[in-house]
Amino acid sequence: MNDRSPRTQLRSLARNLYRKGWMEGTAGNLSVKTNEGLYITASGYPKGSLSDEEILCIPLLESGSFSAGDRRPSAEISIHRVLYRLFPESGAVLHVHTVEAALVSDLPGQDLELPPLEVLKGLGIADPSTRPRLPVFENDLLVTDIAEKIGRRLPDPRYPLPALLIRHHGTTVWGRTLADALRHLELVEFCFRLLVTKKFLDQK
Repeated sequence: MNDRSPRTQLRSLARNLYRKGWMEGTAGNLSVKTNEGLYITASGYPKGSLSDEEILCIPLLESGSFSAGDRRPSAEISIHRVLYRLFPESGAVLHVHTVEAALVSDLPGQDLELPPLEVLKGLGIADPSTRPRLPVFENDLLVTDIAEKIGRRLPDPRYPLPALLIRHHGTTVWGRTLADALRHLELVEFCFRLLVTKKFLDQK
């Protein structure tokens, strides 16, 4: 991915995630951090057919409202910004909406315990048997309130995974590069599918 412009990378990834059913309609948002600023998908546009103009380049730090004509950054820009602040080594943040994420986020508790799968090593967990916990945040119409809660809670070392869940909403991951973030997304969603399948089988 590194030999292409940020806009090309984000358009291609958005199209692929749309085809997987992870960014239906206008759902979800993606960003990459560069020396120029933060490239992020515009709000309200179908992710399967984004144009270059629908990938905006905005300041990384908060600097008032921003728009390019009738295009605005994703409404969840505040979440992207707080994650880049908390994890300054990160170069990409991805947020998608999947059925499995919505289902597992409905389980009780503020954390989601992941199964002891080998794939957790791809998320930086050396010993999967530790069953790391994923933080779950309540959804809120004010996205800035969600970002504020993330900023207060995620520095806690009890959350070693580069991912979080927003209840009844979706998965957010981050990584050093866009490829790293995509790997984290795929592995976390794999864990979700296993949890959903196991819950279904246990109820039969």
